[in-house]
Formats: sequence, structure tokens, C-alpha cells
Amino acid sequence: MSAAIIAILVGGTGWLLLPDEADPHDYVRKPDDVVIGDGSLAAVLERYRVSLPDQATDVHFHDNESLIGSEGTLFLHFEMPHAGLTPFLQTLKVGRLTPGLPAGWDLGGEGQRFGWSFRGSSWRGAQRRAEGTVTYSVAVGQAAKVDSVYVIAEYP
Repeated sequence: MSAAIIAILVGGTGWLLLPDEADPHDYVRKPDDVVIGDGSLAAVLERYRVSLPDQATDVHFHDNESLIGSEGTLFLHFEMPHAGLTPFLQTLKVGRLTPGLPAGWDLGGEGQRFGWSFRGSSWRGAQRRAEGTVTYSVAVGQAAKVDSVYVIAEYP
């Protein structure tokens, strides 16, 4: 009976994705994670209006959806050449990077679940709070040639 209900939800509506069908770039999902749409990296980036730089490597994401309340939160990590960082930040309109992490970042919870760690003092951050649209927060570990970029994109 329950298998039939799941089959109807998955096949009939096309919006619920089972955890074992995750995009290979997705962090490991928990069985109770809600996924709306096909759960692919391309679909999630489009929903949060994020354009991943062409030079991005080691891409990982998690789309924390809720059927009630907010429209969700995207956790995104990737690495990219330092030269492409400024154009990426401009697409998010977050402004210039300043020393430290973006205000209000909780290093526990979801970030800890994905292995996010911000040790040391070399981190720089930027964020943009906007009414009615996606809020972007970015933390960057800058290196000589390759930057480690963490993005949290959140619908109000």
C-alpha cells in the first residue's frame, strides 16, 4: 500500500525526488529531506538565481526545502581560480569582500553537516539582504590561485 502511494507521488506529480536519486553534486541527503523539482544542480541554481562560474570545480550543494514556511535555503560550495571571483560576486550583487564571515553565519547545524569549516583568519565575506528576493551570503577562503567559495542563498 505505502509503495503504491510513493509511486503515485513520484510518478504522478513529478515534484518529489527520492533520496537515492540525488544529483552526484548533492551532499548526502537524509531520508526526511524534501526535494522539490528534479533536485538537479542546474534546477536548484536556476531557482536561486545563481550562475555557477564556468571555471568552478569540486561543486557540492544542498537545497534545504520546506513544504511550509520559507521557499528554502541553498548551501553551495565550489572552488575556482581567483581571477574569476570578482565577476561571480558581481552576479550576486553582494558587494566587496570584507575580513571575516558574513553576519549571522551559524557554523553549526547545516554547515557542519556538510563538513564546512572556517578555521583561521583568512576568510572574507560579503552578503546582500533584499526584501522579497533571494538573500546571498558568501564566504571565501582566498589563496594565490584557487579560492574556496561558500554560498548560502535564502528565500525570505
